Amino acid sequence: MESVKNWMLGDGRLIPDALEFIEQFADKLQQAGIPVSRLRVGFQTIHPQLDVWAYVWSKTDQKAIHWGGEHGIRNSDSYIGSPAEWVHKTQQTLRRRLDQLDPKIDHPVLFAQAEEGLVDYVMLPLKFLDNTTPVFNCATNSKTGFSDQNISDLEHLAPYLSLIIEIHATRSIAITLLDTYVGHRSGERIMNGQFQRGDGEDIEAAIWFSDLRKFTEMSENLEKEEMFGLLNRYFQIIGDSVSAHGGEILKFIGDAVLAVFPVDETTSKTEACDAALLAAQQAFQETTTENQTREDAYQPTIDFGIGLHFGKAIYGNVGSENRLDFTVMGPAVNLTSRLENLTKGSGEHLLYSQKFSENLTSKSKKLGKFQLRGIKREQTIFTPD
Repeated sequence: MESVKNWMLGDGRLIPDALEFIEQFADKLQQAGIPVSRLRVGFQTIHPQLDVWAYVWSKTDQKAIHWGGEHGIRNSDSYIGSPAEWVHKTQQTLRRRLDQLDPKIDHPVLFAQAEEGLVDYVMLPLKFLDNTTPVFNCATNSKTGFSDQNISDLEHLAPYLSLIIEIHATRSIAITLLDTYVGHRSGERIMNGQFQRGDGEDIEAAIWFSDLRKFTEMSENLEKEEMFGLLNRYFQIIGDSVSAHGGEILKFIGDAVLAVFPVDETTSKTEACDAALLAAQQAFQETTTENQTREDAYQPTIDFGIGLHFGKAIYGNVGSENRLDFTVMGPAVNLTSRLENLTKGSGEHLLYSQKFSENLTSKSKKLGKFQLRGIKREQTIFTPD
């Protein structure tokens, strides 16, 4: 087993991808004589949807995958009374022969594994610096099961596995937090070292700015829970629509949303603008459905305007020395914001610039020329035909 340990402390710990590490780790265990058929390492995470994150490997396809358990899973029947709960409470190794289970005391998760032809099961506690207890479990379909030496070897390797998995878990949590709070595009740049004030780049993109109507009035009259519920539903509709068409929300500004659909080596100007328009149309369609439900429940409805423009902007890192923010800025962003503001008095919920219209494959209806606040030249404004 020293060969596995040495690999873990040498080449293994340098594998940057967690799933690749798990795959190679499972292979090393098999080479060392441990007949593992399934392997899983799970830990508590910080994620808006998930409470538990795990890396799961199966001998059937020799591949590892991610698995996530939603918030509340530790209050569910799938956890209560399970091997994981027992290991968390006792901090001890659990081992069960899956061909000798007792329906009176054994959890359904063990019977499910037995039905898949697995014979022996072991779960071991790991330890992270934050005092949480990840769990590492192996199962085998070998008729003889695991030997006592196999179990001893796994217990010997567990502390080394814990060190490596904690690195991957910490990085995964960091990426999740960055994706959640600053967006994937910005988060990726931060992880790659672009976190100094002034770091940035010029981008070309379809730019989206949307703003909720009557927000001030609603915030004065609605209860906190109702206001948060409306805001979150509005943001969810916008976020789902933008994401579905390849865009990314850069920031929420009060009740406003700033998003981009960038041009890159795989996305043309026309594709970026078409995607932004489709996202806007999807958002309005979903809002119509949402408002029907809200009206039936005597709840305030969601109303917002969207401005779209295409142009160049500066995408970069600004702020004070110790409090930075990734944002997109420049005349194109200012124009997009003014377009959205124009929707409030134009009778249209969606307006876009001539430059945006020129890059669309669909037809547009010209509304005329308008002088926008803070913009020197009059702008020709369009809406979908």
